[in-house]
Amino acid sequence: MPTSLVMSPFGEFLGIEIESFGEGKALCSIAVKPHHFNAGGRVHGGVLTSLADSCAGVAVRSLRPEGVASATTDLNIAFIRPPMGNRLEAEAEVLHAGKRLYRVEMCVFSMTLGENQTRKLVAKCNATFMLVFPTKA
Repeated sequence: MPTSLVMSPFGEFLGIEIESFGEGKALCSIAVKPHHFNAGGRVHGGVLTSLADSCAGVAVRSLRPEGVASATTDLNIAFIRPPMGNRLEAEAEVLHAGKRLYRVEMCVFSMTLGENQTRKLVAKCNATFMLVFPTKA
């Protein structure tokens, strides 16, 4: 298992942070900024989806073999309520790690930090990742 991981360039662009990972689990977060909002003044659904996908990728990376890449083959997200607050967290857990496919479940939470701290579920997701083996020359 790797001892450290770096966020993808796209994840860094969005401001996603890896909080913790290991043994097929991961926790990632993002501080909500004005550029994350849609035209209606709420966090864009693409931000929630990208956070969930990135977090799932970290969970998979904690288990996959050395020198092997992975790619999302499908992702399903159910939005439960609009996110309110200044922080989003995603939790991911690999439910099945096969020879080529990994099945992952994710939850995204909206948080308000401070004196009246809150944490509410805003989306449930699941995804399949495919292992991508290096090609032989």
